[in-house]
Amino acid sequence: MRRHHLNRRGFLKLAGVSSVAFGAASTGLPSPLRASDKEKAARGQRFLMYDRGVKSPSFCEMCFWNCGVDVYTRNGKVHKLEGNKLNPNNRGRLCAKGNAGVHSTYDPDRIQGPMIRVGKRGEGKFKKVTWKEAFAEVHKRLDPILKKHGPRSLATFMHGTGEQYVHKLTLALGSPNITVPAYSQCMGSREMAWALTFGTGVSGHETYDMAYSKHMMIFGRNMAGAIQVREAEDFAEGLARGARLTYIDPRQSESAVRATDWLQIHPGSDGALALGFIHVIIRDRLYDVDFVTKYTHGFNELEAHIKQFTPEWAEKECGIDAKTIERIAWEFAKDAPHVVAIPARRMTRYGNDTQTVRAIAILNALMGNWGVPGGIFVRTAAPLELPHHEHPPEPKVRRADGVGEGEKYPFAPPSLGRTNGIFEATLTGKPYPIKAWLLYGTNPLSHSSIGVNHLFKAMENLDLIIAIDTQFSDTVMYADIVLPESTYLERDDAPYIQKDKIPFVALRKAAVKPLYDTLGCYDISRGIAEKFGLEKWFEHSPADRIKELEEALTKEQRETLERDGVLLFEDVDPYPVASGATPAFMTSTGKVNLFVDDLVEMYKKHGEAFSPLPIYQAPPQPGKGEFRLLFGRTPHHSHARSQNNWVLLELQDDTPVWIHPDDADKLGIKEGDKVTIHSKITGYTSEPESVKITRRIKAGSVFINHGFGHRSRLWSRGDGKGTKDNCFISDGVDPISGAAAFHNGFVRIQKVSS
Repeated sequence: MRRHHLNRRGFLKLAGVSSVAFGAASTGLPSPLRASDKEKAARGQRFLMYDRGVKSPSFCEMCFWNCGVDVYTRNGKVHKLEGNKLNPNNRGRLCAKGNAGVHSTYDPDRIQGPMIRVGKRGEGKFKKVTWKEAFAEVHKRLDPILKKHGPRSLATFMHGTGEQYVHKLTLALGSPNITVPAYSQCMGSREMAWALTFGTGVSGHETYDMAYSKHMMIFGRNMAGAIQVREAEDFAEGLARGARLTYIDPRQSESAVRATDWLQIHPGSDGALALGFIHVIIRDRLYDVDFVTKYTHGFNELEAHIKQFTPEWAEKECGIDAKTIERIAWEFAKDAPHVVAIPARRMTRYGNDTQTVRAIAILNALMGNWGVPGGIFVRTAAPLELPHHEHPPEPKVRRADGVGEGEKYPFAPPSLGRTNGIFEATLTGKPYPIKAWLLYGTNPLSHSSIGVNHLFKAMENLDLIIAIDTQFSDTVMYADIVLPESTYLERDDAPYIQKDKIPFVALRKAAVKPLYDTLGCYDISRGIAEKFGLEKWFEHSPADRIKELEEALTKEQRETLERDGVLLFEDVDPYPVASGATPAFMTSTGKVNLFVDDLVEMYKKHGEAFSPLPIYQAPPQPGKGEFRLLFGRTPHHSHARSQNNWVLLELQDDTPVWIHPDDADKLGIKEGDKVTIHSKITGYTSEPESVKITRRIKAGSVFINHGFGHRSRLWSRGDGKGTKDNCFISDGVDPISGAAAFHNGFVRIQKVSS
């Protein structure tokens, strides 16, 4: 191979540096004084200069953290994405998914125009139509369903920036059955427990002040492999500053390998361990007496209640010895109040999840870490006065998922709904038939909480499936009408306004024109609404919303927003308690609820699952020859929507089955073998998959990454890669939040004969 050496003299020649400074006459370098050398110098100068192109402001939508992005285009084509250095969500950094966003826009497998199904559902046979024809077809097929079965027969699933428009469309059509899977299939039990305790949820942009924490106690939240850039950075910053990390998880994740103490608990026993910590903290008077006395409700009841949950009891339940529990409780309290106890983000696990997070929330309260550095910061809303737009009235109709109905899931928010409840109603026809689905950016066939076999049966009861998406996901393949949304790089959107440690506003403006015959979700929703005579609810476009925002700003603020793509409101105090202010909690007592009065009546009627003080209920255990299936996200993919992106597939394109060496030995499995996963409950058997034999997973359990195993014939890359976890998950429900419980799915592992 020829080697190229570039010395100083060669570099100067290549660069076309001015010969005046370096004695051009003697060296033979091009002279800018000679006309013949001017073109050489210009070419060299262009080599040194990097043409960044035209910059457009945006925020990423490869997941829903919404990192700030500067989009650079040349000749109408995106050539580079860079993190916006001023955006608090990512501070200039992008993860692998964010960097790969451009390849989702330029994916030739994208949905390239509106389509109507012509084959059987799932065959992937569609005919292209115009938008006029597509909107007419939606009306032609949906209107008779709404007239025959009532507007409530329509159910909407949504996830993404355009949610606000799909939400408004569904209400205008008269249906209450709107559901956001992020609640009942991800964060619901966590948010419910936090709200019952502190009066507010953790929110999608969590309020843990990890960068300044002295001790982080994390219950299965994989910060180092998180989908959120700022959190991963704050986590790393806290460790760099010397914070201790107690990491609690049956699996040694990317975060666990950085832990001071990795506690490899039995799956589902997080709540038992948290109660053991609380026992030690109260028994040994390690809590913040001043904070507890002034700002909490029900400490006396908690003190009496917690006596039963000794470290010795916790050891039997979670597998961590009592001395370790006592030591870590003391170490955690020693660093208070600059400590934080963090529950998992996706808390749809074992069905005891709300009570588990209640215990974790109380751990924080006992440390007095609310509103102090290194604990839990307090979010502030951006000080903006924007015009109020009328929304369609909430239909006074019973929801199909049971939310808000008497004593069944009384705390679940109707604005988010129970996705699992809508699935069940579609399957059973109870309390009334669901006959049409409107899907926006969601893929039930990769996140169903009732099992894929039941979901297929549920879909057979539907007269119409409408999908708004950018990709041919598994479920889009079963749609009757497909309405392609422009990707986030191709569209304007309403301003992004975030309540946060430093509240801010971010802009998204189209960096390029749509490559194909696609529309933004606003235009799609308005197009459908017009056919039903409901266009009055869609008078304000994203461009109008941006204009309204700019009119609410000062001239200087407008200029800053236009220049930077983000406007920060920094005159806030995220640490009010540390500043001497009295904290305000939006609970019925105005204090942190260690004891929840709102649960008392439910407890009297329905038993200990609704205990107003946190309890522990052990999850069901696998039978002989079975394993508990655990799953979680990989850092390389977000949810189930990025697996056809070729750059991300280069990083990871399958889901090896993690199995403990002792379990592998019993099954005669060795590295390099292939195995299948089988569930006797769902009847599914996976395709052969590789194995990862490791002590980083608890014996008796197996682990796979979420989001793989797609079956989409119109995907040239992601189809058939890996194993789909929701073929094997459980379909339990947390009784308080109504959210799903996925990790009680038990499977058998079978070695594939070579």
